Amino acid sequence: MGDEKRKTGGNVLAMFKPNQIAEFKEAFTMMDQDRDGIINGDDLKAIFGSLGREPSDKEIKEMLSESSDPAKLNFTAFLTLFGDKMHGTDPENTILNAFKMFDEDKKGFLEEAYVKELLTEMGDGFNDNEVRQTWKEAPIDGGKFDYEKFTILMKRGGDEDMQ
Repeated sequence: MGDEKRKTGGNVLAMFKPNQIAEFKEAFTMMDQDRDGIINGDDLKAIFGSLGREPSDKEIKEMLSESSDPAKLNFTAFLTLFGDKMHGTDPENTILNAFKMFDEDKKGFLEEAYVKELLTEMGDGFNDNEVRQTWKEAPIDGGKFDYEKFTILMKRGGDEDMQ
């Protein structure tokens, strides 16, 4: 699929599974604070404010500038942004190498409890619900989190053979 097709949004729905689209719609609706069908600077300020953060006008402008038409960040443009991020910006090895940093013994997996601890204790920290959502499709077997399979799931949506 060429960039020009993705930019127009003509085939953006084909990039995702129906359950992914539903999740993105839920996220979009949450961010669209004034419910006008478009995410704008005021919406972003409101959502960040609800999280206890006040981004500058410059930060808001930079966030919106990632869209092909920042003035009209509708649901299709929102999906296109996620499609571009999920299907092209970070190569799989970049993500794998990030996981490998935590796998000091080079086992190819991380202990489930350790990953949960990282998710909840580092950065802004996931809440219990966010961990449950992440764990829904996470490749965990016997308490071992397979980060290579997880990377494939993130990048390819699980359509590829994960053997």
